[in-house]
Amino acid sequence: MTLRTHLVEFAPPQQAAVRRINAVLARAPRLRTDGWRIDAGQRLSLWLDAAAGRVTVPRLRKRGVTVEIIQTDGDHPVPLRILHPTGTPRAVILDIHGGGWVLGSAGLNDRLNAHLAHHGFCVVSVDYRLLSERRQIYIDAAIADCLAAAYWTVTNVDRLGASTLFLTGESAGGHLAALTAVALRDQGLIDLVKGCVFTYGVFDLSGTESVRSAGPETLLFNGPTMRADLARLAPDRDEAGLRRPDVSPLYADLTGLPPALFIAGEDDPLFEDSLLMATRWGEASQADLIRVPETPHGFLHFGGPAARGARRAIRAWLDAKL
Repeated sequence: MTLRTHLVEFAPPQQAAVRRINAVLARAPRLRTDGWRIDAGQRLSLWLDAAAGRVTVPRLRKRGVTVEIIQTDGDHPVPLRILHPTGTPRAVILDIHGGGWVLGSAGLNDRLNAHLAHHGFCVVSVDYRLLSERRQIYIDAAIADCLAAAYWTVTNVDRLGASTLFLTGESAGGHLAALTAVALRDQGLIDLVKGCVFTYGVFDLSGTESVRSAGPETLLFNGPTMRADLARLAPDRDEAGLRRPDVSPLYADLTGLPPALFIAGEDDPLFEDSLLMATRWGEASQADLIRVPETPHGFLHFGGPAARGARRAIRAWLDAKL
């Protein structure tokens, strides 16, 4: 089994563009769950989701991509947003959005998933339940929703028009996608999955060393509270409990899993999550790690050469696995 590591090299104009984005982020407010009105933020997400849909759906339609919204069966139906490409899809991608488990939606991921749909993939994006301390919704609800979505997708690939499946997730979605892959393996349903793509994922809820040492200069996050923010996902667990493999895939048995691509920015305090997870994944299967210099967490959303390069790398990796 192998781990291949690739370091992105930017030309000077591209590097200057990356640094300009970082300079803007350095002046922006930092994200921290203990300082947010989470439910208010989620209401804002719903409003943004509706507003984005009014823009992205017509744009997707002009490019031959149609949007379908369905729900899984069961006691708690999970909404799925499906982007259908023109013609027969090359494969199905089960996508799990990011947002720190507290924000985001499948609809808000249309912009990120459009390049995959335009490239001939059918993308199934999951609207899992978001963390809400007021409603006592924690990480186990999001995990259950993603597993329900995965089961629906695996059993409906023929309906979606393809026989090959990939799992993708960014940030919190990378965490949930990794747990989903392990669960599919345990249920004997992993054979359809030809690969996983994890973009700056979170794989250790107890906090890797780079998370623990994050300071106030950290971009995007409030560095000094990152460990506490992760612990809020499962408030009934101590540090050892946060390392259990049912919530921290870094400590799971990774044998029998398909190849995986990891992409992470080297200025991300969660970079070590990707490095450690890619190393462990490569011991059991095949893994590729793309290290993007001077880029923070969430860089896919900020545009510029890092985002464009990551999208190209993802498409090339998927192409190689088909």
